[in-house]
Amino acid sequence: MKRYALGIIAVLFFLVLYGCSRESKSSEGRVVTIGTDAVSSSLYYTGTIQPLKTVVVPSPVDGVVVDMPFQYGEAVKEGQLLFKISSAKFLADYKTSLMQYIKTKSDFNTAQSQLKEGEFLHKNQLISDDDFKMKQSNYYAAQLALVQAKDTLESLLRQLDIKNINLYSLTIADIDKITQAMHLQMNSENLRILSPANGIILSPSKNDEDSKKTMKGDAVKQGDVLALVGDMSGVNVRIKVNELTVNQLKTGQKVKITGIAFPDYILEGEIKRVDRQGENTGGGLPVFSVEVSVLTLTADQQKYIHVGMSAKVQIDIREDPQIMIPIKALTEINGDPYVRSYNEKTGKTQEVAVKTGKTTLDAVAILSGLKTGDKIVVPD
Repeated sequence: MKRYALGIIAVLFFLVLYGCSRESKSSEGRVVTIGTDAVSSSLYYTGTIQPLKTVVVPSPVDGVVVDMPFQYGEAVKEGQLLFKISSAKFLADYKTSLMQYIKTKSDFNTAQSQLKEGEFLHKNQLISDDDFKMKQSNYYAAQLALVQAKDTLESLLRQLDIKNINLYSLTIADIDKITQAMHLQMNSENLRILSPANGIILSPSKNDEDSKKTMKGDAVKQGDVLALVGDMSGVNVRIKVNELTVNQLKTGQKVKITGIAFPDYILEGEIKRVDRQGENTGGGLPVFSVEVSVLTLTADQQKYIHVGMSAKVQIDIREDPQIMIPIKALTEINGDPYVRSYNEKTGKTQEVAVKTGKTTLDAVAILSGLKTGDKIVVPD
């Protein structure tokens, strides 16, 4: 009986020791098998809503703005009158072009008559081949001069509001009509500038902070930008990216655009262009301009999203799969990172030196020291 009791006590003592051994091992933490995972992160930037594309409205001549029947920021249609400009030089060019056209038209008619006459004479062998070829050459030269003169006049007439006179029917004999055409009425002597496209008419911006609106009575020079017509069927946003992250961005990369002025919409777009020349920032890291685009806005979105609104741009970065372990698994020995490796056969652990990479909120990438399938201990 005593021997039986001693046997039971021995078994119980062994079980207690075994239980303590398992508890000691589990107290180091849980064992995790290493695998790979794709690291993803998001970059955030701010910018300003701009049209998908813009068309410049330049002044073709020196002059003075005498009328502009629109307000900046409103919608305009292609062909809509935008500006009237009074220009003495333009009127002088118009009169010169008109007289040149009438003269070349007269020369062409003369050359055409001479060619017909020459064809008859040449057919009846009354003039030489050389004389006939000369008449042909004169005719072709007069025809070319007429085409050039007509093209020059047409380019000017497109910008004038001339009524009740068919300028192309005028001949040198039409003295009264020519005089009338040379002395235009007040409502038609001004240069008319029409909208080149449908869109929103905008003031020309010199830079991000300075813009100049052309106003009635302003003197303008040839080539001055009077306005821009912006296409708001989509939008662009330009952001500044520092040199540490610019190489993570590629053309075609997907982006999301939100704004405090349009909280109900998340716009899906993509990176359209990444500049390869940096800009100095006064002592800070150089930055690079990146343009992101949303190619299409719905009609409802266009009602609430306007040029100049602030925008927040989110760019999701997803890298190739790599070994990721919980940050808690890392320890530091003499300033170097280590991980406690677990040997499944022996049940023992040992410290292994590793090289770390990028981190997330709860994980870190391992560049060397571990491989897929290894087991490590993660403290609880």
